[in-house]
This record gives sequence, structure tokens and C-alpha cells, in this order.
Amino acid sequence: MNLAHLYYFRTLAELEHFTKAAEQLYVAQSTLSNAMARLEEELGVTLFERRGRTVELTKYGREFQASVVEALNVLDKGVARAREHADRMTGTIDVGTVYTIQGDYLPALVRAYRDAYGAGLTVNLFQGLTLPLLEDLERGRYELAFTARAEHRPGLTFVPVLRQSLGALVHRTHPLAARAAVRLSDVAALGAPVVTYRDATPLGAKVARLAADVGIAVSDGADDEITIGSLVDASPDAVGLVLDTLGVAPFGDLTVVPLADVGEGFHEVCLVYRTCSYKSRAAEAFIELARSFSWPPEDAARDLRR
Repeated sequence: MNLAHLYYFRTLAELEHFTKAAEQLYVAQSTLSNAMARLEEELGVTLFERRGRTVELTKYGREFQASVVEALNVLDKGVARAREHADRMTGTIDVGTVYTIQGDYLPALVRAYRDAYGAGLTVNLFQGLTLPLLEDLERGRYELAFTARAEHRPGLTFVPVLRQSLGALVHRTHPLAARAAVRLSDVAALGAPVVTYRDATPLGAKVARLAADVGIAVSDGADDEITIGSLVDASPDAVGLVLDTLGVAPFGDLTVVPLADVGEGFHEVCLVYRTCSYKSRAAEAFIELARSFSWPPEDAARDLRR
């Protein structure tokens, strides 16, 4: 049995699309198709139901996939560990991320990763919003992503890594600005325009439930803190319900007042990865580090090599 054919099978079984699998494997589509035909002939069973360029695993294909993935993962990890004996770990990880953790948490985590496992590792960061990032992660564009938790993503594992607080974003001349903390009911009583995240996003849906519970009518929705800040900056009587992140830092005339009835740590940011996909040793090490990395950085473990 040709080892390359097993790698081809694993990729095709994961992507369920001949063109995408061939592109990822850097082989011609005909080469991939012929390899799968020979593998099925050798095994004596049909592994895929073909629908044009898309495929779906048969019952026999699913059984075979479990064994192939397990065997190849063990082999790949063995090769990676053997190479580590000759040199420090190398590799490249593509990571999608929401921008709000790029000013503090993420740089500290990447620094700790390189300190622990060597400068031969490359971490490529790609910025985006939660739902598009998760879609790209599922398609295999990234190995890992940092996003909000999202429902109905059975193929993904979400690992909580930090929490962010929700506050009331107001002009420094606003009646709420001088207070040490406010309540959502205080915001509702003002009857002022309220700006927050679009309710089509996971975070927006969560904030919308809070707002509805106290009778707050949201006047505008946005995807990020910078846009919310712009809308509040343009309307001095408006209130933004926003995460207290670097996204509001550019607005010198605005301030974030804590919400006493929401409390700290309202929003959970997670490291996300495809549960059953192959992960390089570099990616596994990154996941391992993120699970144990505490924040703020002074509390972080510095030596995570085993």
C-alpha cells in the first residue's frame, strides 16, 4: 500500500472536494483521482460516493478514515519529534484572530511560544471577525483561530483563553462619564441612542439579550469597537455598549464606564481548532501553551518546555 495514497485519502476525506484536496496536496486532480481508484481496488471496497468534484465517505470509508488518521498522526508526530532531536522545533502556523487581542495578549503569547520552543517557528496572523474566521478555519485556511465562542460548530473545539469586560462608552461630557460605575437600567432610563454590536454576531446576540431585559432599544449596530466608537464620537448624547479593548483607545474624547450589573469578564475569547484534523507538532505545542498561559503576563509560566 502506497503511503502517499494514504495521505491523499486523509486530505480528500477531510475536505470532501477533489479540486480543493488536489490544491492542498500540490498534485493534479487526475493524480488524486487515480490514486483513490487504486486504493479502492486494493482494499476491495468503495471509500467515496462521488458527486462531481465533491465526495462523501461511505460506511467503509469512515471506518478506514479513523484508522488512517490515527496511523498517520502517529507517524507524523514521530517524524517531527525525531527532527527536534537534531534541532529546535521548526514550522509555520497560520492563525486567524480577532483584532482586539493583538495589542496585549497575543503578542505576549507568541513571545512565550518562541521563548519556549525556539525562534525557528513562524506564526502568521490573519485578522478578521469571528464568523468569517470560523468559516475559514473550517475550510482549512488556518490551523488555529482566536474568536468568540459560536454555537452549532460541532467540528470545532473551543478553548477559553481570556475574558473581556463590557462597559458603557460615552463622551467625557456625558452625564454618566463622571460615575465610577453604572447599571444597564441607568442607560435605559436616559432614553439616549444606544450603539452596540450587530445582533447577527455571537457577541451582538449576547449583548442584545442584556439590552432587551432592561428595555434598551438599540439604535445602531456595528461589527467592532472602532466603528462603535466612531458612532458614539459623532453623537455626544449616545451610549455605546462595548468591550473595553484597544479598539476604543484612539478616541480621546470618549471613556468607558464599567457596568456594575454585568461585571468583569463578560466576553469569552477562545482558541479554536478543528477537532479531528491533523495538527503539526508546532500547532500542538501552541495549543498546549495557550491552555496553560495565564493573563496578565506577569502570572504566566515562563518555561513550558518539557
